[in-house]
Amino acid sequence: MSVVSVKVPKAIKEKMKKYGSVNWPEEIRRAIMAKIEEVERIQAVEEAIKLLEAIPPAPSGAAEALVREDRDSN
Repeated sequence: MSVVSVKVPKAIKEKMKKYGSVNWPEEIRRAIMAKIEEVERIQAVEEAIKLLEAIPPAPSGAAEALVREDRDSN
């Protein structure tokens, strides 16, 4: 594992000491992972939107023609 240092105001550090039963390193790891997952989801959505925007729109009436073709083939 790598080490990451975090600076917090003195008042927060005192409160962390007050609640010493909390596993602060684990809580910080969870918060970092949650933020990473959030950012990755946002990036994935943005990439999907770019891909969808690059696809040209279907010509007018294409959906009707495909449905009709499918119905007529049965």
